[in-house]
Amino acid sequence: MNRQFLKLYIVITISLIALVLAFGQLYNHLFSFPPLSVQLSVKELRLLIEHKEEKIEELNDSQLFLSGNLREKFENEGILTVTLEQQQYVYLKGDKQKNFRIGPINLTPTQTTNWLAFITFYLLLGGLILLFIRPVFRDLSILQNAAKRFSKKPEKFNLPIKPSSSIAPLAGTFTEMSERIENFIQLHSDLSRIISHEIRTPLTRMQFALSISNYNDEERDQLERDIEEIELRLEQYLSFARLEHQHSVFSQYTTNLNQLIETEVNKFDLYGLNFILRNNLAMVNCEASFMAIAMQNLLINATKYAKSEIIVATSACDEFYTIHVIDDGSGLPNNARALIEPFQQGERDNLASGYGLGLYIVKQIISWHGGFISLDNSVETGGADIAIRWPKSDK
Repeated sequence: MNRQFLKLYIVITISLIALVLAFGQLYNHLFSFPPLSVQLSVKELRLLIEHKEEKIEELNDSQLFLSGNLREKFENEGILTVTLEQQQYVYLKGDKQKNFRIGPINLTPTQTTNWLAFITFYLLLGGLILLFIRPVFRDLSILQNAAKRFSKKPEKFNLPIKPSSSIAPLAGTFTEMSERIENFIQLHSDLSRIISHEIRTPLTRMQFALSISNYNDEERDQLERDIEEIELRLEQYLSFARLEHQHSVFSQYTTNLNQLIETEVNKFDLYGLNFILRNNLAMVNCEASFMAIAMQNLLINATKYAKSEIIVATSACDEFYTIHVIDDGSGLPNNARALIEPFQQGERDNLASGYGLGLYIVKQIISWHGGFISLDNSVETGGADIAIRWPKSDK
């Protein structure tokens, strides 16, 4: 902000100086008049005295060969300077209709520049400009800092900007906007808690009722899978709702990636799939809790389509860490890129039900790490190969 202030200050100051100089030139051109006196140097005066017979000539009115404008000025002012053939002459009006022509001579300019007044004027001009624009940039700096704080922790605030400020309407609008966003975030948080409570409670009752029911094994297994799927979708939605709010406390630190992946893979033991771990990384730089959520969603996505096995491979190059999650399913659908957008699903007949949030959550988390997600088909298994990459340095 200080740099922008300095640039604007310099531009305005230079523009006003140029304007004042141009106005001065225009004024001198339109309204300046010949001086009523002339100034001679000592040397020129000595030459005039020594050669007065040659340089001072007496003329009567009929011998004054002056144009109408010059004659009028001469009659009004009594003195006139004229340049003829690059030589200067002074016409002086005497008594009893006597006139004198003095010259040729070298006149000393009578105008001198008062540099002290000149510098003082422009310093005062610069000071006035500073007094005018400095409060504006001060208030803009306050607004900028408030916006930065709001981006890290959204909460209502009151800006210390006076109502007389030029940006007071902007500050008022920004304060109103911050209040609305804070209310929206609070409503979003309350809604997430309500959904969690209102859905988990009947699910718990359903699980209890199922445990004491007389359903056969096949019916019981189907109902248990349905309840587990509802819980999974609920957890995905709540994770989706929490991510943006938790991003404000996002920080990366050294994490044991092998242990993190093994912990998440162990949660899927009951799926009856063969998990192949090719871990070539140990300690990496990431936000462990968010990376665990990303891994969980990648594994959930892979279990939907895998026939018998899922490969989790990690690697690193000079700049990036990489995690591949590969299944042996039928591969990616035609609209593969749409899968990383919220509430989008693939175009496959065997697609499991869901809300299409899993890969979007992964994309959000990896983007906060400064990385990206890529979707491809695996040459090894023929199924989907979803990879996440993020830089080694904490940016």
